[in-house]
Amino acid sequence: MAETEQTAKPQLPPRPPPPPQQQEQPPSEQPRSLTCKYFPMTLSETDLDALAPGEWVTDDAIDFYFRYLKHRYFPDNKKYVYITVKLAMLLTTRAVESTSSHIRDLASDANALDYEMQCLRKPKNIRVAFLPIFGDGHWSLLVYRRGVGSHSHRHRRNGEKEEEEEELPEFLHFNSYLNSTRENHTQCARTALINLLYVFRENDPDMVISKDSYKLVVKNCPQQTNGNDCGVFVCAYAYILSARIAAREDTRRTGGAIHSIVRRFSGIASSSASPLSADHRGASDRLSFAEKNPAKDSPPDSDDDAAWKIKDKDAIYPDSMRHYLIKVICKSTTPTSKNHNASL
Repeated sequence: MAETEQTAKPQLPPRPPPPPQQQEQPPSEQPRSLTCKYFPMTLSETDLDALAPGEWVTDDAIDFYFRYLKHRYFPDNKKYVYITVKLAMLLTTRAVESTSSHIRDLASDANALDYEMQCLRKPKNIRVAFLPIFGDGHWSLLVYRRGVGSHSHRHRRNGEKEEEEEELPEFLHFNSYLNSTRENHTQCARTALINLLYVFRENDPDMVISKDSYKLVVKNCPQQTNGNDCGVFVCAYAYILSARIAAREDTRRTGGAIHSIVRRFSGIASSSASPLSADHRGASDRLSFAEKNPAKDSPPDSDDDAAWKIKDKDAIYPDSMRHYLIKVICKSTTPTSKNHNASL
């Protein structure tokens, strides 16, 4: 019996295994984004986690708090400006050159980053500007003050030499790590301030920029005791100065006449409460200080150097400042992380 030849069926390649199904994370473990209620900005839980003691504060957390200070104290006041981190980074890292093309490109890039705030377009309206400075792995605060002094400027008009007095802008540098970073970080601040003045001049050609047209003052201020609290100190410095300026503005606007009447009829000079515990700012902006002395913490009546000093008695414990920043972020954003939920 003849064997019939069986044709072998072609073997199909094995089916590939089905792709692994991605398991959905439970709602409690999904990362949350925190969207601000007051201005267009979003933070992540990573930014909140970085506010725990011993961690480095993120750029976005510092940027958020600076914008919060603007919203909280000077929402409609264009005299007080808070420079964003990205814009401050540009001013710090861009090489200083005095050529017209370089300044034109610098101003164009700066104005592009300033598209939301548009605080640099009219520099003569700016009285105070806060800049978070980052360089060599360290944060510090640079404050621009317009018109605190004057200097003589000579120029020609109608062929004749004339000399006139011009306002001298002053820059105050608050560095929480002076012993280790004074020289290098002061240079970072100087680069930022010169570039800022160049942007001002490009946006307003009437501004005169020269080597004698600014003053940089390195301020003595409370110092950090570790290597990770510099960002916290920058926020604390900005908070103390902002609250003090706001209290002085309120006093000038509403309290000047009342204080005059009290002094005239009672002969007793009234003393103001600490600007950082003033009731009109609400309990949400109160912080515990290392030492409290209402008599010494009262805001000065004039815009003098005393208003811009941050002494050890003004110091805020870094961990207290971290906890306060967490509360501010959670109160100002939605949705709020359950792990960090707190009310102001």
